[in-house]
Amino acid sequence: MSLQITIDGRSLSVEKGQTLLQVARENGIDIPTLCDFPGLPSHGSCRMCVVEIEGRSNTPTACTTLAEDGMVVQTNSPIVQAQRIELLKLLLSEHTSSCLICTEKSHCDECMVTLRKAGVTTGCRSCSMDGACALQDLVERFGITEIGYPVRYRMLPVQKQDPFFDRDYNLCILCERCVRVCEENHFSSTLTLAGRGTDAIVSTAFGRTHIEAGCSFCGACVEVCPTGTLSEKTRKWDGKPEREVSTTCPLCSLGCQIDLLVKNDMVIGSLPAHASGSDMLCVKGRFGITELVNHPTRLGHPIAVNREGSLPVSWEQAIEAAAEKISSCAPGKYGMLISADCSNETLYVARKFVREAARSNHLRTSSTALYGDGLPVLQRLYGLAQPLSVLSEADIILCLGFDGTYAQSVVDVGLHRAKKHGAKLVTLNANEHSLSKAADEWLRPEPGEEADVIEMLVENTRMGEQQNRLSPIASQAQRVSDMLLKSRQAIILLGPAFLTHPDNLFLLKAVERLVAQTAAQLIILPDSANLAGAFRTGIITPATTAGLQDLEVLHLVGETVPPHLPDQPFILYQNIYPPRRDLPAGLILPAAAFTEEDGTFLDHAGRTRSIQRAVPAPGEALPSWQILCRIARKLGVAGFDYENAAQVRAEYETTGFTGADFAISVPGLLQPGLDVFQWVRREDHAYMGFPLGTLVAGFRRLYPE
Repeated sequence: MSLQITIDGRSLSVEKGQTLLQVARENGIDIPTLCDFPGLPSHGSCRMCVVEIEGRSNTPTACTTLAEDGMVVQTNSPIVQAQRIELLKLLLSEHTSSCLICTEKSHCDECMVTLRKAGVTTGCRSCSMDGACALQDLVERFGITEIGYPVRYRMLPVQKQDPFFDRDYNLCILCERCVRVCEENHFSSTLTLAGRGTDAIVSTAFGRTHIEAGCSFCGACVEVCPTGTLSEKTRKWDGKPEREVSTTCPLCSLGCQIDLLVKNDMVIGSLPAHASGSDMLCVKGRFGITELVNHPTRLGHPIAVNREGSLPVSWEQAIEAAAEKISSCAPGKYGMLISADCSNETLYVARKFVREAARSNHLRTSSTALYGDGLPVLQRLYGLAQPLSVLSEADIILCLGFDGTYAQSVVDVGLHRAKKHGAKLVTLNANEHSLSKAADEWLRPEPGEEADVIEMLVENTRMGEQQNRLSPIASQAQRVSDMLLKSRQAIILLGPAFLTHPDNLFLLKAVERLVAQTAAQLIILPDSANLAGAFRTGIITPATTAGLQDLEVLHLVGETVPPHLPDQPFILYQNIYPPRRDLPAGLILPAAAFTEEDGTFLDHAGRTRSIQRAVPAPGEALPSWQILCRIARKLGVAGFDYENAAQVRAEYETTGFTGADFAISVPGLLQPGLDVFQWVRREDHAYMGFPLGTLVAGFRRLYPE
């Protein structure tokens, strides 16, 4: 239904149910706000958006007032402006605002830069949000030079005990954006208001740390904070980014779209790519990327290693030495281990390199050991994989081995949204996890007995209603089976713990049968960023060969050095970080991270996701596919003269993803993956083979030894 209203003399046609603030924004009319934020329900706590409506004696807030037919609204009348100024002065009276109204603030930056080293914010010049603060913007907009009210500093200690961000509630204006985004958008109750009246502050229940309060560290509260109350530890003094680059997070298979914040050709932060529909990230994508790609140990130059030590060399020398080792090596004596975190372009070139340049078929990834006997079934199940968006269609969701406490917390939010819209949530997990309290049914077998419960579900759905089940978990499994059989649309979500379980062959076969019997849609959530791409390019196949190969050259692309090396082969180590153990002899070749190259991944549902080069690689580091091409050209092999990633992509899209002719060899070099239930305790989540916990300082707080 269309309504006619007038705002600032403009006649506008609007939809019924819209607020005055929404109407104003859609029509380019600027109304100041502090507590309002896109995606959050109207709140009206800051009252900065007050307007004057003809025929009304009061001045209501535009964010909470619905448009009515015939309304005549003034957004900048003298009454409105005067009220906004007084409201802003009241806010400033309880905020460290001396710098905001100081007459010498224009040149203070040049004279008092050392103030930024202060531990407590005493004014804008010592605040990490100086120049990016919504309160500061309004002071300048209204030209406020004095407050006129008694100033009260609350003397609250700055809270620095949590990882990733600090909290200085002396700067809080009680807009409650952080509380609302946590509760309403992310279905968490980490934050709340504590105290009353002038003593009210944002806090956690009982003053616990964020870790104790169950925070997943998605960072949404930091993003929505309009002042310097919440500040990221790693980018506290970086200021505003110069530009943003949209790309894909490669720290798991979800393929979340992110905006990299770039300044001085350095990634200083990451946010959800709201323009692409992303509204949150997990802790890795939100806080892990900056330190991951800017870590001081990043490789920047080739290094030759021998028993006498290591020596920096030029790329020309390194490529020549690598080519010489490969050419003098018998085909059966060369093997490559490549990470499933690599881009499609690198996986394709690696496959081609092993076959055509090294004349070998010894190609493997650590995922082969991680998923073990279940690989053939997992490959079949990938043909059924669906995106997370299907959760909105579900009336029952069965989560198998999923825990979104920190990693993949994005999925947790999707599950809570589905539950809010009426879906029943069932989880099968032997341990406490993120869905323990939210689930309608928690199937909790003893650790190692997950196979028994999944078999109950399979048999129950095959046979229909059963009676005389005696054990509690068997009765519970019967209820879940009935729910699955009676559902309109069931979803089965396969989490990392099921995919890497010691009994994953049996479990995945059972899931395959369960999907067939219930007509459920399937979501697969491996940790490996590009597992689907590794399947498609033939890097991973179900084929295996017995016995340990005696290698002369072991080429590691994005993989760490295996703990047990037979006969100490010459190692070509190609990665973004130095090896975590000494090489007997070899070459260290610096690779670019995902922020420094163009390419594509296949996400958990097999959809193509793009990565974009945002910053230069450190030193002389190159994309991994380029390094392989240089070695191949040095060997005199044709077909490796690609100028960019787009040319590689065009070739593999033309030739198709094949590669079943490869034998997965070099068994025994890699250790089976740890049960993902142990991940929270043992810092095992990795990118390019390196545990995040050993590289990113904040993660050590989440995953202590």
